[in-house]
Formats: sequence, C-alpha cells, structure tokens
Amino acid sequence: MKTIFDFRAFLNFLGRNKLYTAINIFGFSISLMFVILLVTYTRQEYAVDQFHSNKERIFRLCDETDACFAPLIGRDLKARYPEIETYLFETDEVATTGERHLKAKILLSDPDFFRMFSFRLAEGDTAQVLRSKNGALLSESFARNLFPEGDYLDKTVTIKGESVPVTGILRPFGNSQFVTPDVMLSFEEWAPLVYGWDGVLKRGYASASFPLYLMLKPHADLSAKMPDMLSHLKTYYWPYKDDHARELTIIPLTEVYLSNPLYASEQIRIGSKTLINTFFSVAMLILLFAVINYINLSTAQSESRAREMAVRRLLGCSRKALFTRLIVESVLLCILSLLIALLLAGIAEPIFNRILQTHISVSNLFSASNLGIGVVAIILLGLLTGVIPASVITRARPIDVVRGSFRHKTKMVYNKILIGFQYLITIVLLGCTLTMSRQIDMMLHADLGFDTANKLYLSIPDLNPGQSAGLKNQLLQIAGVENVALVRGVPMLGSNNTSDTWHDRPISIQRFEGDSSYLKIMGFRILRDNRTDDRKAIWLNETAMQAMELPDSASYCEYFKCPIAGIVQDFRYRDLTHPAEPCIIEHMQDNYWPWACIIQLTNLDSPVTLRTIERVYREYTGGMPCEYKTYDEVMHQQYAAQQRMSDILFGFTLVAILISALGILAMATYFIRQRSMEIAVRKVFGSTNREVLQRLVLHFVRYVLAAFVIAVPVIWYLMHDWLSQYVLRIPLSWTIFALAGLTALAIAVATVFGQSWRAANSNPVDAIKR
Repeated sequence: MKTIFDFRAFLNFLGRNKLYTAINIFGFSISLMFVILLVTYTRQEYAVDQFHSNKERIFRLCDETDACFAPLIGRDLKARYPEIETYLFETDEVATTGERHLKAKILLSDPDFFRMFSFRLAEGDTAQVLRSKNGALLSESFARNLFPEGDYLDKTVTIKGESVPVTGILRPFGNSQFVTPDVMLSFEEWAPLVYGWDGVLKRGYASASFPLYLMLKPHADLSAKMPDMLSHLKTYYWPYKDDHARELTIIPLTEVYLSNPLYASEQIRIGSKTLINTFFSVAMLILLFAVINYINLSTAQSESRAREMAVRRLLGCSRKALFTRLIVESVLLCILSLLIALLLAGIAEPIFNRILQTHISVSNLFSASNLGIGVVAIILLGLLTGVIPASVITRARPIDVVRGSFRHKTKMVYNKILIGFQYLITIVLLGCTLTMSRQIDMMLHADLGFDTANKLYLSIPDLNPGQSAGLKNQLLQIAGVENVALVRGVPMLGSNNTSDTWHDRPISIQRFEGDSSYLKIMGFRILRDNRTDDRKAIWLNETAMQAMELPDSASYCEYFKCPIAGIVQDFRYRDLTHPAEPCIIEHMQDNYWPWACIIQLTNLDSPVTLRTIERVYREYTGGMPCEYKTYDEVMHQQYAAQQRMSDILFGFTLVAILISALGILAMATYFIRQRSMEIAVRKVFGSTNREVLQRLVLHFVRYVLAAFVIAVPVIWYLMHDWLSQYVLRIPLSWTIFALAGLTALAIAVATVFGQSWRAANSNPVDAIKR
C-alpha cells in the first residue's frame, strides 16, 4: 500500500518541474471553472418551472409561429373539452403608478393564476385576489420603493388614473419563465382600461395577442383531441379560418421556456436550447484541451519520470503498482484543480451573470447528490487523463532507461494528432468568432430603409391626444430639437397589425400611424409620390403593393378603401431574421392616443439637450419619469442574444488559444528533447543555427497547417448554417479563414520559437555528452 500511496516522490517531482505543474493545474482549473459555471447554468435553464405542483397538467396553446390567442378562446375550449379544468390569459404592460410616479411593469392575469401555478404571496390571500377591479398585487421590491414606511396592505396606488387598494404582496417568482411583475391586476377587469378599449372581451376574437395556458384535469390527456380542436377553430377563429395559422399544439409548461416558436415579452422569458448546447459543447472541448495538455506534458516529462519508475522496478515494485500510482497522482491533480476551479467560478460568477443576463449561483451545486456526482466525474477525469502517460512511462524497460535509449523509442504519434486536434478546434473557434462579430457589426449598422440618426423614442402611454399635442409644442421649443412626431408604431419598436384574406389568400399587413411630421422625420425613401392632400390616403411599401397585386401606377387601394398617397421603399420593421413584409404608413386620427414621440435632434450626444427634454417632460406631466431610447440602443437590444453568444464564444476562444499554446509548448519540450542528439549531429556536420531553427519551427507549423486544411470546411459548414437565419448576411469571405489560420499560426510560432532558438544555439558537445 505504501508503494502506491507514498506521494513524496511525486511532490518532489512537481516541485522540480514548476512549469509542468503550473501549466497542468492552470489548464484544468480554467476549463473546470467553465464547466462548473455552464453546468450550473444548464441545470438552472432546464429546471425552469419544475417547482410547480401542477406542472404535469399545465400546457400552453401554440400555433406554428407563436402562442397568442383571443380572450374568448379559453372559455370556448373549456366549454367544448371536458379535459380542461381551467385556463388563464396573461399580458403585460408598462404604466406609471403610485403617488411617486414610478414606472411599473404590470401583469394582467385571471383569478386562477395562483390555483394553477405554485407562486405564493408574502401578504394577502391567494383565494381572494384578482377577482375584482378593486385590488392590486405588488412585488416586495416595488412595494418597498413605493412605500418605504411599510404597512403595504393599508395603502392605495393610482394606476391609469384609478385609485386601487393593495390587496397582496407577491413573493419573487424564482426560477420561472414568468418575470416577477411590479404590479399584478385582474385581466378581465383591467384589460379594457390598460389598452384603452371599450371592453377587451367585447372585441371577442379580434385580437390574437394573449398567451393562453390550459390546466387539464388530473390524468386527462388532450393530445387525442388536438385534430378536432384545430378543425373547430378553423370554423370561426380568423387566424385559422383565413389560413394565417395552420397548426395547433400544446406545449407542456416545463418545456415552454426552451420552445423555439415562442417570443419573449416583458413578463415571460424564453430561453434557447441552441445557446445552452453550444456553450456546454465548447466548455467540454476546452476541458478536452486540458486533458490533451496533461497527456502531452506528462509524456514530455516521461524520460525523467521513467528513471524514477525504473529504479522502483529494480527495487521490486510491480508494473501494475506503478501504473496505479500514476493514475492516483492524476486523480489527485484533478481534485486539486477542481478545488481551485470552484474558487475561480465563485469569483467569475458575477461576470458570467452579467454577460448572460442570468442569476446562477455556484453554491446551488453543493448538495449530497451533486457532490457524489462530482467525485465520480473527477475520478473518471483522472483516469482518462492518466492512463496514456501511465502506459508510456510504465512500459519502459529499466535497462532501456538506464542505457538512455528510452527516449529514442517513444515517437508518440498520438501526441502529434492531439496537438493537431487542439489547433483544429482553435481555428474553428477563431473563424466562428470572427464571422459572428462581423455579422453582428453589419446588423448594427445595416441600412434599415429609414433614417435612424439622432432620434429619440420617447414613450407617452398616459397622455391623451390634446396633452400629447401640447407636449410636442413644448419639445419643439427646446434648442437642439429639430422636429417632433407623434406616432402609433415605429419600425423595430412595434406596430399594429391587420390580418385578413385578399383574393382568397391570407394577407398580414403592419400599420404605422403618425402625424404630419412622421414621414419626414423617419426618412422613409419615397419611390413615388401621388401628391394628394387627402388625410385618409396611405403610403404602401413595395411588398404591400405586390401582396395586394397593385400596379405601380395605382392611386386607390381597394383593400383599405382609400387613396394611395405613394410608394415607399421596403424597410425593416423587425430584426434581420425576418424578410421585408407588407407595411402601410397612415395619418393618425386626431382622437387616437399616441404611443410615443419621435424626436429629431441636431446632436444626439448633447447632454444639455437631453437634460432639457427630461426636465420639460417631467414638468409637463407632473413629475412622471421620462424614459427614452435611441435607435443605437434599440438595435443593440434587438441583437443582445447574438452579442452575448459572440462574447462568450470570444472568451472561450481566448482560453482555447492559451491552452493550445501551452499544449504545443509541451510538444516542443518533448520533441526537442527527443531530437537533441540529431540537432547536435546536424550542427557537427555543418548545419547553421538558422537552418536548425527553421527546421524545428517548420516541424510544428505543419500541425497548424494540417489543422487549417480541415478547419476551413468545418467553419464554412457551421457558419453557413448560422448565417442562413438572417435575411441580410455577410459573405463568408476568404479573409475570415485566412485571419483565423494566420492567428493560430502566429501563436504557434511564438510559442515554440523560444525553445527552438535555444536548441538551435546550444553547444552540440553538451547533447553528445548526455
């Protein structure tokens, strides 16, 4: 036993080879840190909404592209299908509430919300809330901000001009697709006021804008009824009747978060399986890099370790005992690296949370089951990393080691293959990162078909038409404000939609409304101007003209029963994953409530102008918070997920480059030691230092070149597939492949140049003496 577990010699070996120790522990610690963070993130993402007691019975109704329906659909389905126990609708809204004029994210839901989901109240009765207009639920954080003095249930808040008593305080929703709202209200009672409609339910089936959740009775199965449900909806519900939607499915609650067809909103989060799987795969590749480095560094030190093992063999120790000893040493090194990785993961946790906009906690991994899994995993990792070096070292015959011929017999072809594999993955990561960065930069600066420079989007949801007009006049008096438009719908920030059939074909048209300044301030590119003064005339984009089968010379639109003011060039109203769609621009009616102001500034970077706009808005609205966006901010929000993915991949690439460099450094150490006699002989027979140096460097360069040849088609395949989701995309230029390859080549040359230079300039007599 002492032969196996006496590690004094191993510790002495680590102390004598500090570079070997540092590189191995660094590589394992960094890679394990990423694995720990991403395992925590992955577990959290897949655990969303797993805590609900009714999770097996709750489903979200979906079509092929989204999951929103009209308010009366839930009532109809419950009446027709006895398997459905209850249903609820949800929607979100941002409004000003309270005497202190705080912006609140409002969630509207049905009374069965707390019966369906396992959310809890810190104060109040879940059985009584959301059953009338006369009651609001506040989140704990919002209640503290609104009423610092406490005693929340004795207070009232003002929402949309209505004074509402606080009837409950929400606990945080936790790891759920639902974001904890600031305020929660009854859907049926408040939707008419929040949306400014005469009655949301009176509109019946007109608005398909609300998420619908169904809770089935215990042991009920609705899947067999889905074909009948689809046929039923086709008889009267316009999206299906008019062929805008053709599929109908139910998604289990626990799968909704990671379901691709769904869109996120202010109150409902949607995750990405692709993002999770990509990050986890790259993290495992980096861990594999660390394993490869350990193998290469251990075999690079095999000569010195073989001498030690040869002495032990001569003293009577068996090969099996020595093999076990080396495996245990590998496991201990992995355990030490894991402890360091846990410390590093705790330090990196805030940075990781900020980049991915999540809230993971590494401490959640510390449970008995997780510790057991971790012990097993680290032992397996130690076995995987240690078996090859142990085999190489222990297979040496003591006589070969004593004679000095052992180093000449170990060509280690698989080390070269592993180094090539490392550089293959590194070049692929470099190519993917470069492609993503260029695509994101192109999207952020793409021509959207309208002018985005020096514009502010100022939300004014609570101002009536007269008040909005008064605010516009006040804003126009500010130095640095060139123009102001009152709008209902702006490209990239939302619009109204009209969907119907036209000539027996489904048609969906986005509607943008604004005052007389709207067309000019947005800079839509006019292709034809019919020069009409009719306020009912509409502007159509090119795709709308084609969808309605109108000739370029048309002056009247039969579909909308109004004159055509002209044609504008196609513009992007959503991100670049969507093609141009039919759009119209129309004059906003005088009695319509604007959603926002578009403010054209002389200089967007003028802090004086921005502060003045905020002051004027607050004074005009009685202290309401002023919230505005620039189009640069809007575009960055549109592609935030892609930017996060690119940032994380860039971090992975830097780590992969570093670990690969350490790997080729290990290979250089091993190779030069193996060839020391050959180098000496070449110098004795007339080779110059420069020729020897060139030969050594080129030996390592060929690994990178071989990896590059394989990496090119891999990069093309991966990035061609990734770019295909975008309507506008960069070409896969040869410069991407060349830059990735040259970067890897430069790193490889810089890594091995020092050792190669020392070997080329060494005294051949020293090598021959050894």
